[in-house]
Amino acid sequence: MSTKLARILAVALLVVAVNGAAQAQTFPTRPLRIIVPFPPGGAADLTTRILAEHLSKGLGQPVIPENRPGGSTIIGTEHVARSPADGHTVLVVFPSFIVNPSVRSGLSYDPLRDFRAVGQTMAVPMAIAVNVSVPVKSLQELIALARAKPGEISYGTPGIATTHHVMGEMLALAAKINLTHAPFQGGGPALAALTGGHIPMIYANASEIAPSVKGGKVRPIVVTSPERTDVLPEVPTMREAGYPELEATNWSGMVVPAATPAAVVARLNQELVRALRLAEVAEKFKGYGMTPLPTTPEQFGAFLQSESARYAKTVREAGVKAE
Repeated sequence: MSTKLARILAVALLVVAVNGAAQAQTFPTRPLRIIVPFPPGGAADLTTRILAEHLSKGLGQPVIPENRPGGSTIIGTEHVARSPADGHTVLVVFPSFIVNPSVRSGLSYDPLRDFRAVGQTMAVPMAIAVNVSVPVKSLQELIALARAKPGEISYGTPGIATTHHVMGEMLALAAKINLTHAPFQGGGPALAALTGGHIPMIYANASEIAPSVKGGKVRPIVVTSPERTDVLPEVPTMREAGYPELEATNWSGMVVPAATPAAVVARLNQELVRALRLAEVAEKFKGYGMTPLPTTPEQFGAFLQSESARYAKTVREAGVKAE
């Protein structure tokens, strides 16, 4: 490389750094929107609304959660991908964010190329539950019923390519049963279909079904976390039920468009971590069966990379496809 070219590159990098630092010093200049690509009522919506209040205090601007459900989170994700890369539009992501490319073709975005990690927010165990009219009380009994009625047992999930969908297909593969996937636009609609008797079974976040369990409308069968969860303490784990290979936790985090300046991402992460470490936030998360998981942008970025590879392998093995 010539000395002249090296100087030009050095000046260009300096300009980028100075501009990024300047943006960080003035950021934010207006209200922020956190796009939730799910309907109201689910884990993504609950955690975002808990955090928004505290992020607003730290950033000095209103932080507004905005639900944009549809297309198995693709509608909300595409919206953020097209948004200005200035930190004022943030996307809440769940595993569907990195699963979608493995089950769909022709996406207008690449989750690892077109977005930049801000930080992880939480982890939450999932659960299998049935309508109280379904005559099963254990995973073994549910599997036996599915074997007796191949293809007749449908399981609801928050949508195609969600962790719940992938794990439902993995259950069918591991237990050698034929289940029918019934995708909804979020955990709330799926739970409503279960309690209304429209579907017999659901794969959902444990925190989402806990109130319906207490109300006697839903019977929990098993949780997917390595240990039992406080929100459903009497419910056995997958390991206890004889399927340790089906252990999994759902998770969420926040990302922004890839061109967002590093200094702006660092500011967002600083306030996110501060909020997640508040005792008040931890207590609210605990009430929903969620565990706060503050990370650096680099840690969450590496996590997204590893989860993308892991789920791509799972999708291939289970033959998961977007209907």
